[in-house]
Amino acid sequence: MKKRIFLCLITCLMVRLCMAQYEQLTNIPTIYIETFGGQQITSKSNYIYATMTYVDADKVVQYDSLQIRGRGNSTWNLAKKPYRIKFNESTKFLGKGYAKNKSWTLLANHADKSLLRNAVTFAMGDFLGQPFSPAAHFVDLVVNGTYLGNYQVSDQVNVDDKRVEIVEQEEIATDESNITGGYLVEIDGFGSSELVNFRTSKNLIVSVKSPDEDIINAAQKNYIRQYLNDFESALFGSNFTDETRGYRAIADSATLMSWYIATELSANVDGFWSTYLYKDQDDPRLYFGPLWDYDIAYNNCNRVGDVTNQTMVDAGFGSDLTKVWVKRMIQDPWFNEAINRAWKQKVDEGLEEYLYQYIDSMAAYLDQSQEKNYSRYSITSHVYNEIYLYSTYAEYIDQLKDFIGNHMQFLTTTFAQRANEEGGGGDDEPITLKPFKLQDGYYYRIYNKSTNKVLDIADASSEAGANVVIWSPEYGRDTQLWEVVQTGDYYLLINKASGMAFNDPSPSSAVGTPLNVAVPDANDSRQHWKFVTVNENDNYNIINAYTEHAINNSGGGATDGNNILSYTSDDRNSISNN
Repeated sequence: MKKRIFLCLITCLMVRLCMAQYEQLTNIPTIYIETFGGQQITSKSNYIYATMTYVDADKVVQYDSLQIRGRGNSTWNLAKKPYRIKFNESTKFLGKGYAKNKSWTLLANHADKSLLRNAVTFAMGDFLGQPFSPAAHFVDLVVNGTYLGNYQVSDQVNVDDKRVEIVEQEEIATDESNITGGYLVEIDGFGSSELVNFRTSKNLIVSVKSPDEDIINAAQKNYIRQYLNDFESALFGSNFTDETRGYRAIADSATLMSWYIATELSANVDGFWSTYLYKDQDDPRLYFGPLWDYDIAYNNCNRVGDVTNQTMVDAGFGSDLTKVWVKRMIQDPWFNEAINRAWKQKVDEGLEEYLYQYIDSMAAYLDQSQEKNYSRYSITSHVYNEIYLYSTYAEYIDQLKDFIGNHMQFLTTTFAQRANEEGGGGDDEPITLKPFKLQDGYYYRIYNKSTNKVLDIADASSEAGANVVIWSPEYGRDTQLWEVVQTGDYYLLINKASGMAFNDPSPSSAVGTPLNVAVPDANDSRQHWKFVTVNENDNYNIINAYTEHAINNSGGGATDGNNILSYTSDDRNSISNN
């Protein structure tokens, strides 16, 4: 008995010593990570070894050895960086009800001033019926003695129990292996940089997440490629609306509905740029999800502007990715009716109230942590693509809730109109090209399709005669912002920085003259431009009224400063990405 009491006292003493060394910084848990030798975490591909201490109230858990590296694409370049940690063995890191796995993520949410957009969407996924939504467990993070801010501990999207629950192909397949599944893949704009990737028959880039790159062989890669090609054949064939011969025979309708509704409700502009899909063994169905990466959703991306009254099929990115599929699906009356029916059901079940309550409760829970986070990082400064900036955390929370309420009203009308008015049709159905519609009160960036670079003024000049060039998009560079002013049937493009107007100085017969800016003159037809829609992905040619030439990125060059030219407007307009 005395020995047991003695051991208990020793344990309590050790906990108190740990608590003294590792302080819980706010009311939420604090994680301390020390890399071996104090190494800096500089790579997204190479792990370094570390130890971790997890502090929560009177609970201190120490992990003697794990590995950590950076993660993310654009977010890795921000000041507050996201990380991936990997334990030596599968660990039930978040406790009961969560996965037991080696790999976990530490999301920085630095581009999201509310810190909640990912968490809100994962909660939405649960409400909508997604089979798996990643965890959202918030902590304060300290690495090598430096406080880094509020972070979200979340699942790594992979195949496992309580994650994507399909058969995992863990061994190199033989001729006798069942290679019908499982597969976890991502249609992703960055897919070509992944170790295992391919393109579908519609040229969508797909990266394979499972089986792992050191397991998958040619037969498995060919199998999943052919499976997705067969899906596309069904989707784009003449019988695509048929229940047994079209895409509905392959797509799992429940996950398709919940994934699409979540993409539209969250207004995730990257929802069709990055889409997870999976297929299980001996299961013919294609499943949509899990939901992932929503920090620039909910009206938080100035590259597209305010999307309160827009759908992602119209305003989102991914025109050569998953959007290709969805634009075809909305030509199917069944799809529109099913989306409208599922939407109304979830609204009736209290979706809006559920999201408001979740946001309010999480905002209250994070109040101390967000205050500490924004003592290190500015709450009023742009760090990525934010549209709106406020001086208080509460205002960001209000903006998030206001957007959800207003956007839900828009979607209720939009989904109902589609269900009642949109027709189906076969391959010969004509495509409706929507004309350019000016939104007053905004500056515009004008992107070149092939390079994704924007119209800028050479050397940031404010002088008349300065050439217009392409340049990498850069927030705060006012020479990349253009006011679009209607004048009769045309538009003037006035540069925000210089006040000069976009101008075509060439004689009407000359081709290849560099375009420039001039003192604005509403009566000068050389400054008059029209936007001509050239495809269903809302790409435009910009045509000059005087020369009748189209603006053209010289030679398709991607170098900053490449000239923009006055070029012949002809039947190449709709196919030339220049």
